[in-house]
Amino acid sequence: MKQARSRRFLVCLGLTLALPVLARASIEVAIDDDGVEPQPAEAKQSQDVVDDEVRIPDPLASDPIGVPMRIRDFTFPSHLVLAFAPMPAAPLGRGNWALEAHFSQVNNFQVSPEVEEYLASTRAEGERRPLDTADIDAILAQPAGSAFYIDGEFSFWDFNAFYGVTERLDLAIGWYYIGYSGGELDGSIFDFHDEFGFGQQGRQYVTDDQFQVVLGVGADAGGQPLVVTERPTSGGFSDPVVSFRYGFPKRSSGWQFALSGGIKIPIADEATFLSSGGFDFGLQLTADRRWTRDAFIFNFDYVIPGDFEQAQFDPPNLPTLHLTWLHAFRRWESTRIMLQMLMAEHPFRDITDSELTKGEFQLTLAMKWDTRLGVFGLGLTENLFNMDNTPDIGLHFSWGYLGRRSTP
Repeated sequence: MKQARSRRFLVCLGLTLALPVLARASIEVAIDDDGVEPQPAEAKQSQDVVDDEVRIPDPLASDPIGVPMRIRDFTFPSHLVLAFAPMPAAPLGRGNWALEAHFSQVNNFQVSPEVEEYLASTRAEGERRPLDTADIDAILAQPAGSAFYIDGEFSFWDFNAFYGVTERLDLAIGWYYIGYSGGELDGSIFDFHDEFGFGQQGRQYVTDDQFQVVLGVGADAGGQPLVVTERPTSGGFSDPVVSFRYGFPKRSSGWQFALSGGIKIPIADEATFLSSGGFDFGLQLTADRRWTRDAFIFNFDYVIPGDFEQAQFDPPNLPTLHLTWLHAFRRWESTRIMLQMLMAEHPFRDITDSELTKGEFQLTLAMKWDTRLGVFGLGLTENLFNMDNTPDIGLHFSWGYLGRRSTP
């Protein structure tokens, strides 16, 4: 098992290290034939210059497909907490508006090494079966840092509407629809791990298409064990989120900055895991640098979550860092390719020290296409480094439409 994890680690590490190399190579390819690197796109918008140093922020309408995929932390139970998607710094501009729908199918299978060893000792060779009462009791009897088993698949519809109130300020409202299923991706993931020798991390001891969660990590901190033996609901709307984004005056250095803030309002049912049951607040800082065909976007989020009512647990404040590289092809102007890295902390980090609470790393490869019907996107997320505390895989589809104000 350790050898398989090491092999998977090396593959993922290679992809991560290749990110800056690919980015640099793409910038070099974009250099003109006379050897001169193309000027940043903002240099072409001299009409927006306020003075020699400060410019009005470039509106998002200048590059509607230069927007990252709406990838957030989908780890259970972080998926119920307020989270910011990576965003560009450019505001919409006064009177402009946008709609976006994002779909994610996320497969979670996270077990501690101790629980994996227990499952191996209680199954005959080749036997696969769901957890029973004896298994659940045995998992909860593990030390706090080892008492976790998460097996389930979620689907998310993320609907958002944005409006440019001024040239610099946007307002938005978003709403999730969460669907719980057993695991349509279980079989494909099992076959992929088997084919490439990554190891199953315990999947080989339980049946596919199950939704079972056993968490005892919060008991020592005054929380209650969380046990779910079947999917809590087929689906329902989660808590709405109201947010803003403010684009700061643009500097002549080419960097563009923005500040976003949001609040999640708990109105959904926490008993069916459609809500955490608490108000969440957060801020996001954005730094955005664009060239003719490439862009780097840095998003730093800081969220203050409310209580998890289901487990009587007060989670810590949660920082998240998004790194995004976008590239526009010379021959396909309506296409963008992007690599997105997400680094986050687990909500249980302060109450136990285990594989579950180590840093979370996820890498997404995505593409977007601009069409007459809107901007369509497709992405794939894979976890990195720590395999026991993040979803195994995520599939993402998106659609967005930018409406511009009519001009006389």
